[in-house]
Amino acid sequence: MNLAEAQPLLDALDGVAYLTGETGDILAVNRPGWDLFAEPNGATASDETMGQNLFSAMRGEAVRRAYAEVHRVVLSGERPWVSFEYRCDGPDIARRMRMSISLVRSRDGPPSLLHQSQLLSAVPRPWMSLFEPERIVEMVKADTSLPVVNLCGFCQRVAWSAAEPRPQWVAPETYYRQGGAADVRVSHGVCPECLDRL
Repeated sequence: MNLAEAQPLLDALDGVAYLTGETGDILAVNRPGWDLFAEPNGATASDETMGQNLFSAMRGEAVRRAYAEVHRVVLSGERPWVSFEYRCDGPDIARRMRMSISLVRSRDGPPSLLHQSQLLSAVPRPWMSLFEPERIVEMVKADTSLPVVNLCGFCQRVAWSAAEPRPQWVAPETYYRQGGAADVRVSHGVCPECLDRL
């Protein structure tokens, strides 16, 4: 299937869907779903994402490695698809999502991967600066001495007390309740539970 044939199918899918090449380059996106999610969340519009590398856009080396391993498993045929739940929170909303990554074979070219992300739930909550990217970037530029908080790129839990040999991964609400700072630099990683699940 060429990209011209794939576009109507992508546009018909629910949620946010996109095709990537073997190296993670974005080949095509479902424009309606992508733009519906991207616009209110300050993300790049669908037309601007073509050709960008999915892995380059990810924050945190551990998150990139986890996704690269999922890509490898699906591309190698070890599994025809992989799906998992994850969180994609905003400053004032907790979102549960489901990602499916499937192999798409082509008669006349290399295989690609179909990523489909669907919203399972969206629950309003009090404002949390941990999920406000513009503010985090401003804080990092203004003060590089701020503490670093590690946030799981899949479940959005926070590594509490990173000085310990094994930090406890807690919900963002618990982080704030236990006195976690609002002015921090955020680093994205993968908690042990999500790493095991993937």
